[in-house]
Amino acid sequence: MSRRAEGLAALGRIATPTLIGLAGVILLAFPLRLGGGYVPTPVLPLVVVFFWTIYAPSYLPAASVFLIGLAQDFLSGGPLGLWPAVYLVTQYLVDSQRSYFLGREQRVVWIGFAFAATGAAIVLWLVMSLMTRTLLPLGGIALQMATTITVFPFFSAAFRRLHRRVLREA
Repeated sequence: MSRRAEGLAALGRIATPTLIGLAGVILLAFPLRLGGGYVPTPVLPLVVVFFWTIYAPSYLPAASVFLIGLAQDFLSGGPLGLWPAVYLVTQYLVDSQRSYFLGREQRVVWIGFAFAATGAAIVLWLVMSLMTRTLLPLGGIALQMATTITVFPFFSAAFRRLHRRVLREA
């Protein structure tokens, strides 16, 4: 393989988690009708940030996390900076506990993700309630995060395979 092709392949490997996160943002922007419209779209970028911060933090630097969050703010019409802040705080907190999660059973990681998603939901609800000066209903964000927590093991397994077979072996 030529030097240029090797460089492009390396760039593609490094950009993969960011591209997956951006694809998750695009999925959130589309009005998907999961479960006949009763099940909200999972917050895939949160799964991306959590997973890659534990297993390959060098593939998802803070600048990429900020970009993913900013894209979500633009596509959702939310206040600029809210999602980047949520994702960056999540990344920081997960990174501070990374050594705990490495080598643990996947259900332990799943429980950790459940705590992270719950914390993100509380922060989002609180900020939006403060901005609107009214206590917003918790049902929507709670259901969306419950859906996100439920699908985490499936995405985590797919990301593990991707990391092991494509990114690490290349």
